[in-house]
Amino acid sequence: MWNIWRSELRMTVRQRSYYSFLILWVAVLSLLFLLQNSAPSLTGYTNMTGTVANIALYIIPLFMLIIGSFSIANEIENGQWRLLCTYPLFTLSYVIGKIGGQFTAQWIVFTFSFGISMAISLVIGGGFSMKWLWAIYLFSVTLLFIFLVIGVCIGSFVKTRWQALSISVMLWFFLIMIWPTALIGILGSVPYTWIAPLMNALLFVNPAELIRVAFVISLDAGSVFGQAYDSLLSYLETSLSILIYILYFICFLSVSFLFSMGMLEWRKRR
Repeated sequence: MWNIWRSELRMTVRQRSYYSFLILWVAVLSLLFLLQNSAPSLTGYTNMTGTVANIALYIIPLFMLIIGSFSIANEIENGQWRLLCTYPLFTLSYVIGKIGGQFTAQWIVFTFSFGISMAISLVIGGGFSMKWLWAIYLFSVTLLFIFLVIGVCIGSFVKTRWQALSISVMLWFFLIMIWPTALIGILGSVPYTWIAPLMNALLFVNPAELIRVAFVISLDAGSVFGQAYDSLLSYLETSLSILIYILYFICFLSVSFLFSMGMLEWRKRR
């Protein structure tokens, strides 16, 4: 596992395209942080906070889905996966190593870019609260990790990078772009008494939506959802919310690992 982890990290860091993400994140985050210069200070959930969160929600999942799926699809396409199958390597170790190596590389470049962007904004004259900064940072890193794991799941069953790209874009489009429309369509076709429990259930189906809701609630801004929806999420504003997030995280990783292992084991038997 550690050999795969280190190998994935070294291969990613040596690629020239890896450093293009540094430029991208610095440019995007700097522009977003500079938006707050129009206000005396940036605390809590504001329109600018929503802008930062929405742009992160659009960009990070798409990139991580593509990167995660390509990390395995590339090895399957060029034949390196067949070579690895000849070694006494457990599939779980391979999956964890892939995810760990890629996450470490992407976390390093994002954290470094986040620090540079924050420094640029502070030099120009911006002001931030630590709670706001930590909320934005944890929101982005959680998105990065969750969708990287989903990307690895996609890579475990595709045959080519083109398939990986197509499925990644389609999944991103559904989970991020048209999820509200799909949610309204589903809820509009069920009996009224089913709406509340179904909304709570579907919240945990889409990890991006759950992360967004957790981010907004962490800034004490649950009221932006409206009184009706906020009342349905009251359990996420209690002390039990941490336990709910941990259990969801464990279940998500377990399902993802089992799915990836099952698909890769199926490839081995073929």
